[in-house]
Amino acid sequence: MGVIFGMILSAVLFFIWENRKVSQAATKSDTILKAADQKKEALLEKVNKEASEVLERAKRESNEMTQKAEKIEERILEREEKIEKKLEQIEQKQEEIVKKEDDLRVQREGLVQKQEELDGKLSELAKLSESEAKELFLQEVAQKYDSDGMQVVQQHKKKIEDNKKEIAREIILKSIQQYAGDVTSEVTTTLIEIPSDDIKGKLIGKEGRNITTFEKATGVALIIDDTPDSVFISGFDLYRRYIAKKSLEKLIEDGRIQPARIEEVVEATEKDAEILLKDLGNKTLEELNLVGMVADEVIPIIGKLRFRTSYGQNILKHSKEVALIAERLAEDLGADPKIVKLGGLLHDLGKALDQEIEGTHPEIGGKVARKYRLPEKVIDMIENHHGEQFSISLEAAIVQVADAISSVRPGARREAIEQYVKRVQEMEALVQSYSGVSKAYALSAGREVRVFVDADVVTDLKAQDMAKEIAEKIQSELSYPGEVKVNLIREMRVIEYAK
Repeated sequence: MGVIFGMILSAVLFFIWENRKVSQAATKSDTILKAADQKKEALLEKVNKEASEVLERAKRESNEMTQKAEKIEERILEREEKIEKKLEQIEQKQEEIVKKEDDLRVQREGLVQKQEELDGKLSELAKLSESEAKELFLQEVAQKYDSDGMQVVQQHKKKIEDNKKEIAREIILKSIQQYAGDVTSEVTTTLIEIPSDDIKGKLIGKEGRNITTFEKATGVALIIDDTPDSVFISGFDLYRRYIAKKSLEKLIEDGRIQPARIEEVVEATEKDAEILLKDLGNKTLEELNLVGMVADEVIPIIGKLRFRTSYGQNILKHSKEVALIAERLAEDLGADPKIVKLGGLLHDLGKALDQEIEGTHPEIGGKVARKYRLPEKVIDMIENHHGEQFSISLEAAIVQVADAISSVRPGARREAIEQYVKRVQEMEALVQSYSGVSKAYALSAGREVRVFVDADVVTDLKAQDMAKEIAEKIQSELSYPGEVKVNLIREMRVIEYAK
């Protein structure tokens, strides 16, 4: 009975437990359903709100687009109205033009008819044929307006000449503006600083053997005086002075100063200098974009121009300046800029060798150019850049002008004051030797001479001839850079007294 009662009790308890779980599950299910309904309502409310906002925004954008479309349509209508008005105006103008053309045609026909009537009457009156009357009329017109025609021709000639001068001046000025180089003057001595005056004794050596060997090996003069801690290298050849300077610096640094060592150092320095010449030549060709246009043997000769001067002007810098100016002139005048630039660089090539080879520098440069097969135009520019021939090519003339521009520009060349004063005095004395000249002054560094003549002795006609004669005599008897302007002034003063 106990077992049965226990089983029954267990079944009852199990049934109660299951009913409780079912009721809890139902309760939980109701809670979940309620929560789901609440979320559903909230989501629907949010969706409805967003939908209404999107709808309002769409309506607003639609209204804006509608307004823009209406404005665009209004503008299109306004433009169409303007176009129609312009078309009407154009049609009116066309009608007016057609009417004027008709009127002109009628007038032209009337003039032709009147001309024919006049020609017929003139022929009848003069009893001449139409061709004879025409010839007579043309002769009268030619006689009447002959002087006027000549005057117009002279005016046009003068205008053309003035324009030629202005164009030439503009081309030259533009060419000069393409280059702006430093103005330097080369001197004939080089200062070498030494650690102490004790070195001077070593440089001189026993019985002067060291200084004699040094001067013989380098070809310069070594000046050792009382100037403290310095010696001077003197010589006109910049290349030799460079070798002497480098050799002396090496000897002073080494401390072993004796004849054998001096010869050894000078020889080594000469080899280094040859390498330097080639480097200078290559650098110059690279700067001017002319690499590959000359033979390798010409490159050291170009570099040697660095150690040549003319009136204190460094020849390599002068040659580069001429090349750049000539290139600009060639561009303006229709010549080949590349060839002209090469000719400008090499025009003074002979000056690098004129101390070793006899002849003028144009001749020497021409020989070198032919030897290494440079272009014929370049050879012509080298040989004729000083106007050696009466007729020269356009390229040679351009290089000649560029050379003159580079040489005579202010500060390009250095001139001793004694030579300058002498040249100015000779110019003034030559002008004052003419009869009728009262005063003469050389101005603008000798590039202009101002001549005052006596108005009682020299007439206006004679003044023109005298100015020409003075210019020709200066050209034939004096030497000067560039050109000299002869400015002759004839002033007449009339004085009367009222009593």
